[in-house]
Amino acid sequence: MPAQRTPMIILLGLTLVGFLAIGVFAWPQLACEGQPINNNEAPTQAQQIRGELIIGQSFLAPRDDLNRIDIMVQTYRRRNTHDVTLRLLEVPEGAGNPLEGLEVYQTTFNASTVRDQAWLTFRLPQISDSGGKRYLIALQSPESDDGNAITVGGIEQNVYLPGSAFLGPTPVLADITFRTCYQLTTFEKLQVLTGQLTRQRPGVWGHGLFYGVSLLVYSLLLIGFFWKLTKLKV
Repeated sequence: MPAQRTPMIILLGLTLVGFLAIGVFAWPQLACEGQPINNNEAPTQAQQIRGELIIGQSFLAPRDDLNRIDIMVQTYRRRNTHDVTLRLLEVPEGAGNPLEGLEVYQTTFNASTVRDQAWLTFRLPQISDSGGKRYLIALQSPESDDGNAITVGGIEQNVYLPGSAFLGPTPVLADITFRTCYQLTTFEKLQVLTGQLTRQRPGVWGHGLFYGVSLLVYSLLLIGFFWKLTKLKV
């Protein structure tokens, strides 16, 4: 009966729309690198970015054309009101103090404009020769004080091996929650994504062909199911 078939068609249609929405949302994050884990849901007061405290994160750019940095901010579930400055510094090999690196980008935002545990995106002038260079993201807010300051999400483990978090010029055994993104074509994004999916995976999970075939089979099954559903006899 058409009345019995219609809800299934609607449900499948909504499923397809949902997959499309996820793809549109996830596309800007494809091929981004960094440390996306956040287990610092209740940051301590000592981690507030205020006064002379500078919180940073070093990273190694894996490719050229760095054009975006994302960081996850924490507001302590309150409204904070002071300005926060983000600086991106190019750190020469063997530099003792990364805060003395070459500044390639700086911007200021007000703490009242950010949401708790949300990604904050910074679009940079494209750095064409970023590949293989070490950088430091540095955050500071001299006017902020105790009870009126934000911080960043992070994890108190060294999970991002090419870099580490910093308190001032001192590295700490932790990483902030961040992503670095690069100007890539669609094909280059898919190549990088395949590399990320297969990196250090055992057996068939370490081959890009496995994911490509799996996606193709799944798509064909979904399309076939939808076609069969619409062709059911009344």
